[in-house]
Amino acid sequence: MRTIAALTIAISVWSASGASALADYSASEAETNRAADTALRQTETLITGIAFAFDYLATFVGEAGPPPAIIQAELQATTKRLDGVRSLLMIAQDGTLLHDAFAYPAPQVNLGNREYVIAAMTTPGVQIGEAVIGRTSGFPFAPISMRKPSINTVMTAITDLRKLREPLDWCMDACGGALLTRDGKLVAISPPEARLDDKIVQEIIGREETSGTFLHAREQISFIVSFRKSERFPFIILASKALAPTVSIATE
Repeated sequence: MRTIAALTIAISVWSASGASALADYSASEAETNRAADTALRQTETLITGIAFAFDYLATFVGEAGPPPAIIQAELQATTKRLDGVRSLLMIAQDGTLLHDAFAYPAPQVNLGNREYVIAAMTTPGVQIGEAVIGRTSGFPFAPISMRKPSINTVMTAITDLRKLREPLDWCMDACGGALLTRDGKLVAISPPEARLDDKIVQEIIGREETSGTFLHAREQISFIVSFRKSERFPFIILASKALAPTVSIATE
């Protein structure tokens, strides 16, 4: 009788612990999904504003035909209206930097070998590039570019990585997020010192669906990973949260 009683108590304790772990997992999963949805919306809003600015500037330059000093002044004024954008560039089809909102006259550099320029020249629509170091500034930035055939130039927004990380900083403990190009190259990550496991990237890239959630196990800890592939722009958002060991064991 004592053995049966002890077994009954053990089963009850295990059941309560398992139910608690599953409840914790469900809460963490819902929280991670909300974070991914929010980051997707905020990033799309930022890029939409930049795309509208490109349209406006292309019309201004194409129809008004202003002199270089006026173009630079308008680039500068437009940059100030775009939260998180440090400068706007206009680049010729041969890669020559024509105008820079940050400097007049524009530095004499050729950006034709930059991936974000090549992508904009060869692919229609807004292009989001992986983070690079500015050739003249020496500071890292995320390039958001688009070719405007009406004026035969590539428009590029020099976007502050801190602005792109804002929606990824979604909780204070054991959470993170990343902004990736559609083919999995890193644009921004939070926390900034974090390293993104390539297995997570490959898992997301390999899925046909535009959104999903999965469990990623690594050494002694597991992570809930929620991803969203933008249907408007070529980028991917992911949010992740580390699970307590008891939750990890109960859900694997």
